[in-house]
Amino acid sequence: MKRTLRGLLVLAALLCVWALLRWWLPALLRPEPERRVIVTEPPMVEMRPLIVREPQQQRWRDVAGVAYDEAFRQSFAYGSPGHAARIRCRAEGQTLHGTIIARGLKPWFAYQLKLVGAAPLRGTSEEDNTGDSATWSSWRLGRLGRWWCEDCQWNVLDEDLAEHLSEGHDVRGYVLFDWFVTDANGDAEQDFVIDTSLHVLWREEQRDRGRHDTAVRPYELRRGDYGYGPDAPDVECVGIYGEWEPDRPRPGRVRLPAGQYQVRLNLTEESFHANMDDERMLEGGGFWAWVLEADVSFAVKPIPTRASRPGCIPGSHEGAGLLWRLFRRPT
Repeated sequence: MKRTLRGLLVLAALLCVWALLRWWLPALLRPEPERRVIVTEPPMVEMRPLIVREPQQQRWRDVAGVAYDEAFRQSFAYGSPGHAARIRCRAEGQTLHGTIIARGLKPWFAYQLKLVGAAPLRGTSEEDNTGDSATWSSWRLGRLGRWWCEDCQWNVLDEDLAEHLSEGHDVRGYVLFDWFVTDANGDAEQDFVIDTSLHVLWREEQRDRGRHDTAVRPYELRRGDYGYGPDAPDVECVGIYGEWEPDRPRPGRVRLPAGQYQVRLNLTEESFHANMDDERMLEGGGFWAWVLEADVSFAVKPIPTRASRPGCIPGSHEGAGLLWRLFRRPT
C-alpha cells in the first residue's frame, strides 16, 4: 500500500512538472500575442505634401552634412512628379506594420517615421479624450511617445501638458518609431513595425549611444549626379542610431492599446540638431521639417489567450486533473 501511494505521489509530481514545462515555461519564453491589428484603410496610400511652417526649415544637406547644389534646391518639391512616397500597410498583424516606398526624394537623406494624432487633445486624461477615435488616438500616441503643440510648433513635456491645454493650445500626441535613409536617387523601400518610441536620431560621432538606444545602422554613401555638384565627395560612411524616448517603453517593447485608431503616418526630415542654437547654425541644415503624411485607420483588438477561454485554465493543476481522471474509481 505504501509503495503504491509513493508511486502515485511520484507520478503526481512528474505530471505537475510536465504541466509546468507544457504551459508555464513556453508562456514565459514565447508569450502568446495579446493583440491583433486590423487595417481598415486601403492598403496602399499616397502621401501628401505638407506646408513647412516656421520655425521648421527644410534641410538641403545629406546625412553627412554635404550640401546639395543650387539647381537641385530650386527644382525639388515634395509631391511633385517623381518626388513622392507611399505606404503599404499589411492587412493584419500583431502590430501596425507595412512598407514605406519613396521615389525621388532627397538623396542620401534621413527621414523620421512617425504616427501622429489626427485631432487635438481635449484634456489630460483618457476619460477627457474618449468618444472620438481620432482624439483618443492622439492621447494614446502621446502616452507612448511625445506631445506636439501646433501653436508653439514645438514639443511639450508631460509635466507641461496641462498648462498648454488650459491656454487652449492645439496639442497632439505622436510616436517617432523608426527612420529610413534614401539612396543616391532619393529612393527607398523599407519595412516598418510600430514597436519603438524614439526621441530623435543622431550620427554616431555626435553623441555617445545610451544603453537603451537603438543599434547603429551603417550607411555607405555613394553619391551620384542627382542633387550634388561636381565637388561633392564620391563615397562616405555614416552611422545613425535612434535615441530612446525617456520614460517610455524601451525599443521593441511598445504595444498599442486595444481600440480604434485614426492617425497620420508622417515623414519628418532629420536635421541632426542643426540650427538648435547659435553654436550650431548651419546654412541649409534644416530644422525638423514635417514634409509628407498619409491618413491611416486601424483597429487593435485583444486576442483571447488560453487562460481566458472558457474551461481552459492552464497550470500545474492540469497534472492533478489528469491524475484524478486516471485513478478515480468509477461510480
